[in-house]
Amino acid sequence: MKKDTLYEDLVKHMGEVAIVSPQSLGPFTGLYKKFTPFIKQKPLRTLMITSTLATFFLYLFLGSLLVKIASLLQFGF
Repeated sequence: MKKDTLYEDLVKHMGEVAIVSPQSLGPFTGLYKKFTPFIKQKPLRTLMITSTLATFFLYLFLGSLLVKIASLLQFGF
């Protein structure tokens, strides 16, 4: 009989996948490790705070131009 090596190949491949080292973000690795738990625990809250702050700062920098851009985008879509 012919020996089926599919299972053995899969086990070997799973072992190779488990050896992969963690990825590094260079100088941002520490920052990533600090903020990731907050994003994983409460993603909606983080998204709401981030989008509110981004909108506020865009309004500070662009002023009324931001309103015109939003109107143009609404009209285009």
